[in-house]
Amino acid sequence: MTKNFLKPEVLGTRTGYVIRFTCPACSAENVIVNKTPRDHFKEARDSSCTKCRKRSSVVTPYANQQTGRSRIPSPIGCHPVK
Repeated sequence: MTKNFLKPEVLGTRTGYVIRFTCPACSAENVIVNKTPRDHFKEARDSSCTKCRKRSSVVTPYANQQTGRSRIPSPIGCHPVK
């Protein structure tokens, strides 16, 4: 039976369909090119370094976090109807 080892989490950045991250073991720059939009919007993915082949979990949070509030501010002096 195999053991589940925790992979180090690395913060990545998104630009278009490209995700960039730095390997925590050897500090090499790495690039992930997504082929489909569905893969691009995942918040985390497993990847290996192209130089040292160490596995890590690349976390790419959304640039615009989804909140429960509206982005459109209400006009000044407008009160909700009771």
